Order: sequence, then structure tokens, then C-alpha cells
Amino acid sequence: TRKKKHKLFCKRAGIEPTIGHLKSDFRLGRNFYKGVFGDVVNLLLAAAAYNFKRAMRVLWLLVEKICGTLFSCNIPQMSTF
Repeated sequence: TRKKKHKLFCKRAGIEPTIGHLKSDFRLGRNFYKGVFGDVVNLLLAAAAYNFKRAMRVLWLLVEKICGTLFSCNIPQMSTF
């Protein structure tokens, strides 16, 4: 049906940019390992690097938010000894 085709198109349209980034940023365009097992290893390493980069970006945003919250408040400085 038409609705099913549209849903599949939208799903594919969301995946294609991810595959493009994997190919260009994580060297997925060229396989450095031999055989079918090498293909799997290459794909898993590229996907792991992609997910790690996303997780680090989220962690960095969280650290920035915490630091911004801490330093934007007027917290009285404690006197040092």
C-alpha cells in the first residue's frame, strides 16, 4: 500500500545519512580485513566508534551543563585557611 511504502521510504531516509557518515568518517568505505569475518569485524568496529563518538558528545554536553549551572549561580566562596 501507499502508506507502507511511505513509511519504508522515511525509515530508509533516516538510515542513509548514518551509513554515509560511517563510510566517510570511520573508513567503512574500504575493508582492511579479509573474508566475510573481516567484513563483520570492520562493520562492528566502525559502528562501535560511531556510537562511542555519540556517547562522548552527550557526556560533554552534560559536563558543560553542569559547569554552567555551577558557575552561573552566586555561590559564596568559602574562606581558605
